[in-house]
Parts: sequence; structure tokens; C-alpha cells
Amino acid sequence: MLLKILKKIKNILYHKLIVPIKICFFLRKYPKSSPGTVEWFIGTEIRYGGYITNVKRNKVSPRDPRSEEIIKTGGMTGGDRMLHHGYATKYSEYLLPYVHSNKQVTLVEVGILMGTGLAIWCDLFPKGRIYGFDIDLTHINRNLSKLKSKGAFSKNRPELYEYDQFLDNYEYLGSIFKHKTINICIDDGFHSDEAILTTMKSFLPYLAYDFIYFVEDNETVSKKIKLIYPNFNLEYKDKLTIVSKKE
Repeated sequence: MLLKILKKIKNILYHKLIVPIKICFFLRKYPKSSPGTVEWFIGTEIRYGGYITNVKRNKVSPRDPRSEEIIKTGGMTGGDRMLHHGYATKYSEYLLPYVHSNKQVTLVEVGILMGTGLAIWCDLFPKGRIYGFDIDLTHINRNLSKLKSKGAFSKNRPELYEYDQFLDNYEYLGSIFKHKTINICIDDGFHSDEAILTTMKSFLPYLAYDFIYFVEDNETVSKKIKLIYPNFNLEYKDKLTIVSKKE
């Protein structure tokens, strides 16, 4: 009981004290930051809404393993990858080469919620093809006007598709991508091992030779990916798994 209380106090202090200080720090650096830098990623995430919690689940997969009680209680969290989880450093490390190359990339994000991530990717790659997949597109559709009022999607617009991560979507994705290949894939959807592995299997045939594949917010799946795909490079840090092709 004491540990739970201490953890709750720590969480409150982090969000009420530490986070506002960090936000002020990065917002001061943001105007002078270059696209793809750590400061740019965090500042852009804050600009388009930042950390949000308790987003109601309107639709879930028929294969969702959770009980009805769990699905109805609580809610989803978004806008937390760059600052809250601290993924900005790795995103900067892996995506800056694409930014500097100035080549047209195809980027996919699975699990888009309110669309903060898509707004970031469209700013980062104004000439790229940006795709968003989610089981429920109502959240981003309702948030589009708010995002646009903050300047989102003025340089590029994403294509949106419904997507169930528990299904084999190989043929479905083929009808979307046809002869295009995916350079960057980001899985920020249903964070279970099963959903992640099923999604990866569906997307793999459409990945470019020099792909980068991010899997967020999962502590265990990296070991399974390493066993299933021994020919891939794999880096894991703080619940973020990064998969790429071995040279």
C-alpha cells in the first residue's frame, strides 16, 4: 500500500512540477531548432497538443483480449512519445538522415489517436507520403480542425485508414500501397506482443530495403522479434524497440 501511495505522489509531482519546467525549457529552444532535432520533436509535439489522457475508447477489435470492464474503464493516452517517454533522442538519431537526404519518404504510423504524431511527420517530411492507421478514426477526425488551427497539415496531409492490429492485413495493405515501399513504420497502437507481431508480419513485405521500424511502449516484444527475425538489427531502450535491416 505504501509503495502505491509513493508511486502516486511521484507521478503527481512529475506531471505538476517536472513536466511544466521541461515544457518551458523546450518551448524556449523550439523556435530556433531545426526539423528533426530533439528540441524540434519535443517542441512540435507540445505545439500540437502534447500529453493527453483518458481518451474514451469508442471502438475496439473483436479480438481484443481485454475484458469489457477494463475496456469501459480508464482511457487512452497520446502525445507522449517525445517528452513524456523521452523517445525524441532516438527519433532524432534515426530520422535526421532522412531529413538531410531530402528524398521523398513513405512513413506509416499505426495507432494515431488524436493525430499529434501525424502532424509531426507531415511537418518533418513535407514531400513525403504519410499514412495513418487506427481501429477508430473518430478521434483524429474530431481533432483535425484544432490541429489545423495550430498550423498542422499546411505543408502535407496524411492518408487515413481503419486498421485492426489483430488481423492478418497483408492483402489489405497491398491494396493501399500497391508498388510503393515503406521507409519508416511506427507502431504506437495496441501495445501487446500479439498485436505488435501480427502488425509487423503484415507490413514486412511492403518495407523498403533500408527501412526503420519503431515499436513503442512495450518491454517484452523486442526479445521475440529478435528470435523471429534474426537477420534484422535491433536496438531496445526504455520501452522503445527499433528494428532495421542488417548491412
